[in-house]
Amino acid sequence: MPFLIGAAVALLAPAAVAAKPPTHPDLWATVNVCDTPTRPGGVGVRVSIPRERGAPQQWARIHLQWFDATKLAWRAVPSGGDAGWTRIGIGRRLVEGGTTFTFAPPAVGMRIVLRGVVDIEWRDGKDVVDRARVRTTDGHAVAADVHRRVSRSSCEIKR
Repeated sequence: MPFLIGAAVALLAPAAVAAKPPTHPDLWATVNVCDTPTRPGGVGVRVSIPRERGAPQQWARIHLQWFDATKLAWRAVPSGGDAGWTRIGIGRRLVEGGTTFTFAPPAVGMRIVLRGVVDIEWRDGKDVVDRARVRTTDGHAVAADVHRRVSRSSCEIKR
């Protein structure tokens, strides 16, 4: 897995965002796909964003971090782990959205643990009205996954 080698030496930090900690119960992110038989190497992150007064648009930037067991720290995935900014909703109601990242499986006997970090912006046109940052947590009822009920804080891919 090429990014594992580069990630061991890369010290890429997530983009600095002056964001408030999440205070609304409907503001969360979760891992809803984790290395399934139909999506091997897949890591899906789902985000729930409530409406915000004065902000008709809800935007999210979903990116992944990997756990560096030697440093006991989370590190940004240096390649292929950033979905970029995407408009998730238009602010009239609570919205959910997400993306699935796909990675080549690690070598036999290796494992990688990944989690999602989501930067959220409520925008009025080009003006940012409010911001938040959430990390993936478990225990959420994900509307798009009503039959599977997958909600994790992280995803372990191993072979």
